[in-house]
Amino acid sequence: MKQLLSIMVVVFFIPFSLMAQTKPKAKPPTQKEMEQMMKEAKKMMGELSEEDKRMMDSLGIKMPDFKNMPKVSDKQLAQAWEDENRVVPKRDAARIATITKGVTDARMETYIATIQKKMMTTLDAGLIKMGDKVFSYFQSKSNNSAEAGNMAAALWIIDKPQMAMYVLGKVVANDPTNTDNLSNYAAMLSMLSGEHLAIPVLDNLNAKFPGNSTILNNLGQAWLGLGELLKAEEYLNKALVLYPLHPQANMAKAAIAESKGNKEKAKDAIKKSMQHAYTQEKEEKLAKLGEKVLYTQYLLPPRRKTDVLNLDGFRSPYFPTTARGCINAEIEWKTFYEQIDEKITSLSKLRENAEDAAMKGKEERMNENLAFIKSAKANPGVGGQMLVVPMYAIRATKKLKATLDLMQRKMEAYNSRLALYTQESLQLKKAYDEEMKKLRKEDEAQTGDHRTNEAYCPKYRVATDKYLKDINGKLQALYLDALTLKKEMINESAHYALYMMWPDEFQVAKYDYQIEWLNFLKKGFGAPAYGSGFPFVSITLNEYSCNNDFKDEPGLTKLQKFDDVHCEYHSKLDWEFMKISHDCSRMTTEIDVDFFEYTRKDDFERAEGDTYVSSTIKISAKKKLGTDKDLGPVKIGAEAGVGVEIERDRKGTKEVTIVGGVNVTATTDVLDNGAPGKDGAPGKDYIERSVSIGVEGRIGIISRQVSVSGTGVLSGVTITKF
Repeated sequence: MKQLLSIMVVVFFIPFSLMAQTKPKAKPPTQKEMEQMMKEAKKMMGELSEEDKRMMDSLGIKMPDFKNMPKVSDKQLAQAWEDENRVVPKRDAARIATITKGVTDARMETYIATIQKKMMTTLDAGLIKMGDKVFSYFQSKSNNSAEAGNMAAALWIIDKPQMAMYVLGKVVANDPTNTDNLSNYAAMLSMLSGEHLAIPVLDNLNAKFPGNSTILNNLGQAWLGLGELLKAEEYLNKALVLYPLHPQANMAKAAIAESKGNKEKAKDAIKKSMQHAYTQEKEEKLAKLGEKVLYTQYLLPPRRKTDVLNLDGFRSPYFPTTARGCINAEIEWKTFYEQIDEKITSLSKLRENAEDAAMKGKEERMNENLAFIKSAKANPGVGGQMLVVPMYAIRATKKLKATLDLMQRKMEAYNSRLALYTQESLQLKKAYDEEMKKLRKEDEAQTGDHRTNEAYCPKYRVATDKYLKDINGKLQALYLDALTLKKEMINESAHYALYMMWPDEFQVAKYDYQIEWLNFLKKGFGAPAYGSGFPFVSITLNEYSCNNDFKDEPGLTKLQKFDDVHCEYHSKLDWEFMKISHDCSRMTTEIDVDFFEYTRKDDFERAEGDTYVSSTIKISAKKKLGTDKDLGPVKIGAEAGVGVEIERDRKGTKEVTIVGGVNVTATTDVLDNGAPGKDGAPGKDYIERSVSIGVEGRIGIISRQVSVSGTGVLSGVTITKF
């Protein structure tokens, strides 16, 4: 199997696997070295068993054809090595020289139409044909250019960048006055190596909306893509003044700093970007710069409460401090145990059903992933994202580990207290036993004919009550502290499990947590109670034939109910033809387009080439009619309003964040009405946990540096006159 894995690595990364190491070679590999690597790979392939070959085939991995491997010269390898290890692009004087000047509002429509016409010579003919159909569909389903533009921008989110750019360009050409559409179109141009085409559009918008962080960032990214670092930093710095944690502007600043050899400044910029949104790519960049990410830097949605299962609502019966109190305490605790056992039996049955559902869910996910692999096999390069684990699982696992490490230190402190109690309890027990032995001896000596026959039960009771007060007082303190510690452990585990597990798996874990808590209520961590069968010492004086009648009825401690812990953070985005829903563990995309009945679906899903899309997409709830047009393109930041942010990198969607705000609009469906303030209005601690936005909302694409080589689909498109 180890050999199979090695070959899979070779298959995926030939011919440039030598260049993708964490610590790159000091010089590029030579043709001779590459040939040697090929020989080793061919040898490994020859040693594969038939079982390994079948496994590779089931994963959609074809055996490489070493006979038809292209010949690569030392010069080509050197150029590839340089591009691979470059942090920022070279200054592209040729493309900079083609940047069109003076694209005014009056000339914008013609400029966009010219770009679209030129673009058609570079895009796949099938994509253009499908794009025209998609555009017509959007036009028929939307009420205005804003909604049509949102539908086109939604294609960007599902990893159809070229289709999104082409369709949005047609929308913009029809109505170049919509600033959101214009800004998003420019961002798309820039991220598909058309920075020189995007800059005139962005300059036009910047003149209208000075101080808009999205425009400033996108201008900075465009100039960075052309290798013009001074201009890039000028715009990026302005964006960062407006929002210091800007995720994309900070990543661009980090690249520039690293290119200048300033690793500390680069690390600082990446960490600021991570404070807004985490992606694994950012963590990998930090690691490359020699810094590990602290668990506190992993972001997850804020929790609404710490006691997610309502464990604090469970109240166990009291610990007795008198011999007579032990009688009723035993009755009450036995009843309490019966309730616990009944509840555990009920939960165990529910757990069995949940486990069956989880097994079916696991099978469905496996089939979905296999279907994805087969689709990728049939359509190499097709867009999409296979999630083997939930989106936030890695972060949640690391945060839980850090939390449990802290809990372990608390447990060690508790164990030290428990050890001290054990020693002290032995001394108390010894003193009590000696006192009772002395009293018993005195009692036996004075009992009989012609003797005092003094009643000793009151003396036994006084000694016993004193002992019980001391021993059970200490035991109860330890028991309650144990519950607090265990409660924290279970609640932390349950909270992070929401992000580590699929929903059906979490249902099983939830029942496990509940059963674990109920069992723990019986004994705590099991401090010595000297065989009483309860978490406390129980002495009723029955062996001394004392009158133990206790007139008070025992109290009944009713078992409380668990809270139904579930994911509280949901977003629903509806663009008519496509719906995206997101919860704590996964994102689901549904596409429903009428003309798929007449056109092969794989035409829509066909590969669009090696296009690296990395950006933040802000979907914002629309404000009152007539106010949006004065705000400029959608921005991200601390005061950005109600909406959803989607962070993407080259591997797909990595972060979905609900952006809260107290001013809820008509287009935002907020399901959480907790933490009310005055007159039922949201209070200061109010957190919006569910957002639903339709086509009437606003979408903003915040671009990022996507390539260091400028070889994307639009790199060769230039406009000299229009």
